Amino acid sequence: MIGETLMAQGALTHARLDKALAEQSARGGLLGQVLLDMNFITEEALARALAKEAGVPFLAVDSMVADPDALALVPEGVARRHLIAPVSVTGSAMRILQANPFDVVAIDEIQRLAHRPIEVQCATRSDVLRLIERSYGDRGEIDSLVHAALRALEQPLDAAAVAESPIVKLIEVLLNDAITRSATDLHIEPEDRLIRLRHRIDGVLTAGKILPKELHLALVSRLKVMAGLDIAEQRLPQDGRITQTVNGRRVALRVATFPTTFGEKIAVRVLENEKVVRGLEELGFSKKNYGIFKDLLSKSRGIILVTGPTGAGKTTTLYSALAYLATREKNILTVEDPVECQLPSIRQTQIKPKAGFTFASAIRSLLRQDPDVIMIGEIRDPETAQLGLRAALSGVLIFSTLHTQDSAGAIPRLMDMGLEPYLLASGIVGVIAQRLLRVICQDCKEVVTYQPELLAKVGLAPDPGLVLYRGRGCDRCGETGYRGRTAVFEILVVDPSINVLIRERADSRLIKKAATNAGMQTLLDDALSKAVFGETTIEEVLRVGYE
Repeated sequence: MIGETLMAQGALTHARLDKALAEQSARGGLLGQVLLDMNFITEEALARALAKEAGVPFLAVDSMVADPDALALVPEGVARRHLIAPVSVTGSAMRILQANPFDVVAIDEIQRLAHRPIEVQCATRSDVLRLIERSYGDRGEIDSLVHAALRALEQPLDAAAVAESPIVKLIEVLLNDAITRSATDLHIEPEDRLIRLRHRIDGVLTAGKILPKELHLALVSRLKVMAGLDIAEQRLPQDGRITQTVNGRRVALRVATFPTTFGEKIAVRVLENEKVVRGLEELGFSKKNYGIFKDLLSKSRGIILVTGPTGAGKTTTLYSALAYLATREKNILTVEDPVECQLPSIRQTQIKPKAGFTFASAIRSLLRQDPDVIMIGEIRDPETAQLGLRAALSGVLIFSTLHTQDSAGAIPRLMDMGLEPYLLASGIVGVIAQRLLRVICQDCKEVVTYQPELLAKVGLAPDPGLVLYRGRGCDRCGETGYRGRTAVFEILVVDPSINVLIRERADSRLIKKAATNAGMQTLLDDALSKAVFGETTIEEVLRVGYE
């Protein structure tokens, strides 16, 4: 059994296995996928366990290059459908990389195509996908589809041919390309004579393809149809969702239109559960902050706030905390705008302001649902703040977000919303401020020497014993020197000294000073520690604002 193998490898506890088995019994599906969805194991742990169960080698893919002869025998569509990557071929056998070595249907099909026995090696789903992308690439597919779409616009298209039209295929390829690049957002931006594509990767917008302006209306119309939006409405913004199967996995896409001078701009947000919801240990907490955060989660009542600008990773922190708390003994409810992704064992709802269903009205109803934990997507107004505080004081653990620059700033902000200091001091248990930093690419990481002037900007003095790093840039990171992101945190715990300052209506400066005197690690402190330990660069520390 895969669960027993994972426990034997030390990747899973018995308690978590029991929770996952209960969840599997309720919703069905493979146990390994359930464990991944609940963030109880990593992709690598699952792949290693599957390899052991199947009796095949596990392989950590790095810079592997597939044999062109093997690629010629397996069409790209087959590789993607079965999630296998051809590696090499000899006269006697073909070697493949497979995420699920128990998928005998895939192995049989590859064997029929190759006309030789198949040798299976197991790797993570992500590594198999990366090898497929490196091996096949787009091979000019976007360009050829653009030309085909332009030709198709010149002639009428009958209804039966719509599903196979070049525009439909082009949209699919553009979405697949964005997801493959690990983009969180795809922007389709019309200009006077062209359409500009841009991707947000690791928090930074990067230039993509430029398409002919003639395709703009067709692209927008197709995306509107997929997202269930009104094709005729071009004057007002619209929001919709798409659920797409990409590279063998289900991905939710949030589509937002916005009218501009040159036509409607489209922003597509990519929402993947495995990226939005993570294990607490994967969020980027230092050892000290990890212990503080888990202690906050053990509270039975009170408000825990996560603060920071848009795109700071607040949703990931909240969802990961809820996934950690989710048990059969707890009734966890959320009210969001919008619901970013579905969480097992948690009941989620989305506000509908036009229908009068706001955060405030939703909280009133949720309190009649016997909740243990409530997550409020955002505290935007005094009424929501008052109701959230009242719920916390009545014995519910409340999670929410607030747009302030640091942790201490949340307290005066809530007072400005009309919350009485004595109630706030009793109700709030902790405030977490966070930012996201890009992580140095491990494939091109190298030691770097910084000028004293640059070090001084972050408060560091030149030290012969200080070793810092930077990414040189390579194919794996798109020549940026970075691959992936991690969070930096500042956790303010409302201890007795902070409690007194809140009751006295102290400003954020005094509250922050008291917290740092008590040992709070600031955002900048956490960022610098990650640079010193070789996770990020000094340039990245400087790029992200902390005040």
